[in-house]
Amino acid sequence: MKKKILCLAAAAALLCGSLAPAPAAEAFSLGDIIGIAQGAAQYAMLDKQFKYYNDTEEGRQKLFQSYQQELGVLHDEEKEDELAGIMNRLTESIGAEDPDIYKKPYLYFICPDESFNAACSMGHVMIVNDGIFKYLTNTDEIAVVLGHEMGHGQKNHVGNAMYKKAKTNLGAAVISGALGDNALSQEVLSLAVNQIETVQISRNDEKEADKLSFDYIYRAGYNPGATAAVWQRVIEKNGDNDPTFAQEVFSPSDHPSNSERRDTYEKRLTALSKKHVTLKENTNTLEVNGKEFVTPAPA
Repeated sequence: MKKKILCLAAAAALLCGSLAPAPAAEAFSLGDIIGIAQGAAQYAMLDKQFKYYNDTEEGRQKLFQSYQQELGVLHDEEKEDELAGIMNRLTESIGAEDPDIYKKPYLYFICPDESFNAACSMGHVMIVNDGIFKYLTNTDEIAVVLGHEMGHGQKNHVGNAMYKKAKTNLGAAVISGALGDNALSQEVLSLAVNQIETVQISRNDEKEADKLSFDYIYRAGYNPGATAAVWQRVIEKNGDNDPTFAQEVFSPSDHPSNSERRDTYEKRLTALSKKHVTLKENTNTLEVNGKEFVTPAPA
């Protein structure tokens, strides 16, 4: 009986505690509320500018022209034709599953920079360095690099990363309202053009772009073996993870290593061929049913 009384007393205490009035929440002042509303309005302006450059044709063209002015344009008919041919085939490959690509077709040009690099900014604006054509003489391998960048574009990886960077770099000015609509537009454009090489793409985004590149080039009719061959070529020339080799295609140290990416592609190739086609370990030599078939010519 005593235990029962103690239990009832404990229950009553808990009940009384639950019915006791909660402590008053700290009230927001009118100034706090106005400040929050103003901050939200300013960030809405930032959203508006990003959507302008990412989604509208006028904004995309401005971004495209700004990149050309900043980086320069290489006019080489043979390379331009090759680039256009690859982009058209990859666009058709992507469009077979995602017809929205035709609503925002890629804008691209060749930059005279001879380093091995390519990048896809927001708005489906692509920059392809001349070094891509000098380093890779095989159209299938060039398609791998472009497919990788289009993977970033389709998933808006760079646009999302740029937005985070803009919130960090411009946050105080945005919240304070120090930048008007036109000034904010110019700041966003400047950030996109001048900091494309410093935008951080996550490890998962890189892996997703690699996977999509394989899918895109395979459906486009390119040799899927080129996926692993590109990375083997890079390893032979620059080692497993040289951070100075390129800024975007071969990304910072927290991203997959060159050998990891090659090995991932090798596994996909083996699975695709039902284990009939493999790449000889640590080489770019193709084997069919365990017998050497072909080794790509050096670039």
